[in-house]
Amino acid sequence: MIGPIRYLRRRKRLQHEATEEAAYLRRRFGEAAHSAALEKLERRDLTSWGRQVVAEAAKRLEQG
Repeated sequence: MIGPIRYLRRRKRLQHEATEEAAYLRRRFGEAAHSAALEKLERRDLTSWGRQVVAEAAKRLEQG
């Protein structure tokens, strides 16, 4: 079990990295950014952290 402060820091870092990833995907793919994020999630070479970041970015892109 991780402490609440570590959990909070990890969550904030995840949100920050997901925001950056979503911005990158929007710049690179434009309207197809959400589908590009979903494609990226299917890759086998992503780490568990990378998968979490891309999943959070896909949520952000889906919302608009």
